[in-house]
Amino acid sequence: MTYSSARFAGTDEPLETSQLRKVHALLDRLEIKPGSRLLEIGSGWGTLAIEAGKRGANVVGLTLSEEQKAWADRRIAEAGLSDKVEIRLQDYREIAEQFDAIASVEMVEAVGQRWWPAYLDCIARNLRPGGRAALQFISMDGRLFDRYARNADFIQTYIFPGGQLLNEPRFEALAQERALSWEGREGFRSDYAETLKHWRERYEAAIATGRLNGFGEQFHRLWRYYLMYCEGGFRGGAIDVAQVTMVKG
Repeated sequence: MTYSSARFAGTDEPLETSQLRKVHALLDRLEIKPGSRLLEIGSGWGTLAIEAGKRGANVVGLTLSEEQKAWADRRIAEAGLSDKVEIRLQDYREIAEQFDAIASVEMVEAVGQRWWPAYLDCIARNLRPGGRAALQFISMDGRLFDRYARNADFIQTYIFPGGQLLNEPRFEALAQERALSWEGREGFRSDYAETLKHWRERYEAAIATGRLNGFGEQFHRLWRYYLMYCEGGFRGGAIDVAQVTMVKG
């Protein structure tokens, strides 16, 4: 239940191990320690929030999904971290508190270019001076971005209406306008291609064992195409995934 790129140490490594490596690489960027106050924008199913709680951080995670919140709350309780981790049904644009650190993993692609300033305003507003933010994001090759942004592609039409990959130079410039640095950028697109391959193989196994009998063949074909479409994009270099650290000046 982690819907973002893993980071692999080797080809034989289990996906679950590689997903935790991704999470801890991001937390290391934030220098999380006991007592740190962490905001996660887009908390998903709670994996990062739980791992941060295990490090002793006090975590507030934001989601708009009642289903994700319910799933995360159960996992948090099972981990014995209900006193450390709070998942809120709240829009990121509405929060105004002070945090030592902010994390966000592949959430910014959901806001669209129009809302990039508001997203970065949220980080700048809620991060204490000297605080650190760490993002994992997917970007489009800058040479292709304007054409990509003018028309809805397959994914925007059928999978993520309203979504948009980043134009990294433009997004970085908006961050720096808000006194947010852009440090330690590390891309790992081959890891995302491998993650998508794992997802596709698991999807096919789920079909074969009857766990997805409630979905028709048209849906399965759409989903296979989506997973292969994205894998090809990362292998071909048109899109990239990266982690970056921003420090508030």
